[in-house]
Amino acid sequence: MAYCICGYLLPACCLLFSANPAHARDWQSAFYQDHALVGKIWDTRKSRWISEQQLHAAVLDSKFILLGETHDNPDHHRVQAQVLNWLVAAGQKPAVVMEMLAQEAWQDQPASWTDLKLLQQQAAAQDQRWPWDLYTPLLQSVVDHGLQLVAGNVKRETLHARIQATGPGWRQELSARYSIPEHGLGKLEQEIAESHCGYVDAAHLPFMVEAQLQRDRAMTSALANSPVPAVLVAGRGHVRNDYAVPVQLRNACHCDSLLSVALHPVHADALKPEDYLQGTRNAYDILYFTPNHTREDPCEKFRHQLQNLRGQDTE
Repeated sequence: MAYCICGYLLPACCLLFSANPAHARDWQSAFYQDHALVGKIWDTRKSRWISEQQLHAAVLDSKFILLGETHDNPDHHRVQAQVLNWLVAAGQKPAVVMEMLAQEAWQDQPASWTDLKLLQQQAAAQDQRWPWDLYTPLLQSVVDHGLQLVAGNVKRETLHARIQATGPGWRQELSARYSIPEHGLGKLEQEIAESHCGYVDAAHLPFMVEAQLQRDRAMTSALANSPVPAVLVAGRGHVRNDYAVPVQLRNACHCDSLLSVALHPVHADALKPEDYLQGTRNAYDILYFTPNHTREDPCEKFRHQLQNLRGQDTE
């Protein structure tokens, strides 16, 4: 049964909870801690800065809280834990839906956990690609409060079997199948091209676009069938308002009580909130700026990875 109940009154005492593990002196990411945006929160809907207390209130007033992260930024997982603690302090028991867990592999696991190390061991056994040690603050909150942990993703094999888009009309086909506006699909294509640093094979692009939409659909289903409030933990691309989970979630349950929060590491030459929105003003509802865990150019890193893969193919 899908839960989609919008709007409720907040106890005034809930807004007084102010435990914050992310004060400037506590940042764990080493780079750009003194950047002008670090620690600031931008509300894209009103084009203004808001306080952490205002973000707190927005979280408590939402049935679905979508937290977009950089997977290997430790500060993002600490902020996620903070959001869970806010909800628990307000008397809620949020379900936690994670992109990092595949539904087929996780279906036999318990809904809640009492042992953090066992949880991390089981998660790593299912998929070692994720930095499970960095997720400790988030998973500790899940364990401490007995929160329901829900797998939000699907295995690659399942994903491949579901891909259908082919032929010259694939954009229109996907727009209709997933109820995504074509301009949103255009943004998704742009995001895929940029994240792959221009190394995208045009013939493979329809597959990559639908793979992203399929993952969004799996997370949407997991959220819609979880008790509310439900919190999604996923990469930032999955919480965008123009083509990702928010679009499919609104289509699935006709509920606008959701909040899309992008936890965003700062960059040295990007000094305004607009610099992080890729030309789409409302790509996210909220931008929460943190230090960066790396100075490495992601495209340089990607180029080296491609060279290594090609070298392996010729051996």
